[in-house]
Amino acid sequence: MSSSAKLPFPAHAEHAPPPRFFGLMKATTLLLAAALLMQAITAGQLLSNEGGRQLHDATGGAVSVTLALQVIAALLVWRVGHGSARYLVISASMVLLTGVQFVVGASGDVAIHVPLGVVLFGAGAVLVAQVWSTRTTD
Repeated sequence: MSSSAKLPFPAHAEHAPPPRFFGLMKATTLLLAAALLMQAITAGQLLSNEGGRQLHDATGGAVSVTLALQVIAALLVWRVGHGSARYLVISASMVLLTGVQFVVGASGDVAIHVPLGVVLFGAGAVLVAQVWSTRTTD
C-alpha cells in the first residue's frame, strides 16, 4: 500500500451542505420544544391552582401553532430542499398525537392525557436531537 492511497473514510471528510430551509427547521424545532416545555409546566399549574386551566389551554394553542410551523418547515426541507423525510414523518406523527391529546384532554381523561403528553414531549426532544445533531456545512 503506497502512501498516496486514500482511506475509505478520511478523518476530515467534507459534510454535505444543509438542505434549503434547514435553518428554518432548526428554529421551529426549538420553538416547538419550548412550547412543549411550557405545556408541561402549565400542566403542573393546572393541578396546583385555579387559573392553571387557562394557561394550559393557551399553551396548547401555542403547541398547535408551532407544530404547524414545524410541519411546514419539514415539508420544505424535504420537498424543496431535497432533505430527509424523517423530520416530516416525526412532525406529522406529532400532529396526530396532538389531535388525540386535545380530544382526551377535553374529555378529562388524565390517565391517558398525561402519559400522551410525556410521549409528545419525548418526540419533541428526539426531533430536536436529530435536527441539531445533523452534521452539515453551514
